[in-house]
Amino acid sequence: MVVRAKLLALTAAAALLPTHTFAEVMHEPLWVENLSPLAQLIAIPSQRSADVRAGLSLTWHSDVATHFVSQASLDERVFFDGETQKHSLALRWGLSSNWDISATLPVVKHSGGFVDSYVNRWHDFFGMSDGGRSGLPDDLIRYQLDGLNQQAVLDRSVSGQGDVVLEISHVSERQRDLQIAYAVGYKTSSGSDSDWTGSGAADSYGVARFSGAHQDNLPLYWHGQVGVSRAGSSPLLGAQQREWIWFTGLSAEWRLGDDWALIAQFDGHGAPSDSTLDALGDPAGMLSFGVRRQLDRQWAVDLSFAEDIIVESAPDIIFQASIHYRP
Repeated sequence: MVVRAKLLALTAAAALLPTHTFAEVMHEPLWVENLSPLAQLIAIPSQRSADVRAGLSLTWHSDVATHFVSQASLDERVFFDGETQKHSLALRWGLSSNWDISATLPVVKHSGGFVDSYVNRWHDFFGMSDGGRSGLPDDLIRYQLDGLNQQAVLDRSVSGQGDVVLEISHVSERQRDLQIAYAVGYKTSSGSDSDWTGSGAADSYGVARFSGAHQDNLPLYWHGQVGVSRAGSSPLLGAQQREWIWFTGLSAEWRLGDDWALIAQFDGHGAPSDSTLDALGDPAGMLSFGVRRQLDRQWAVDLSFAEDIIVESAPDIIFQASIHYRP
């Protein structure tokens, strides 16, 4: 708790520091991942700029996601009540003007958390249904999936290394207002499936990414991606797990001068399972809003949140913060 509070305080303080004069600004989509306890096990990469920069780029990203899902059918039942924190360090090395390699090193924690009461107040304020969340004690953890000849349960706080992801990207088109890149990635099985910090299997994916700028004088920049993942057989997802899962995303960035930007973003992906339950058998969709504060030519800070616009396909809400360094 103390470490998390210090990190958030440092991030917020950095966003308020004075900036220096610079000619070049950073254009990146928000880092958004579906941290639903089972969807987060699959290699669905966050969006990133299609452009490649020479040298080493770093991003430190932190998420706090709160879950509450309770669904059942004749043959299946899913119950998620808890909080997931994920802290990731992404390193991107530009080998040339057209090629880069990257590695994402995550640490995952599942616990009862501390935000249940705040989320309940959020739902009450906007008059939204909470799906029964407020009828249970706050800040407890239980993730449970009962399927055909399978049961997976997590009812204790755990933390540990997640599944490391490696990627290689190639820019195939670079114009003044448009970049197109193609990438392939590999997710290792370095996390623990018994602690739900990893899938217990290796995944791979291919993705096409696009970045561009409005061709008139509007300070509008956009990014997008579309791809497919091939998921390895995870003991947590069971026999109904889908092998091939599509994913897509679109991000729009509106610059408020050199220092600030507002970002709106959509991220979605296919269902991870052939389940009859909506939480596992339907596509997922998340809508995110954030603000970026550019500190100087090399450093920027993002603060954002993501909501499940396809209800129960993703966490109720994800609070997100990123610190970027670019050479």
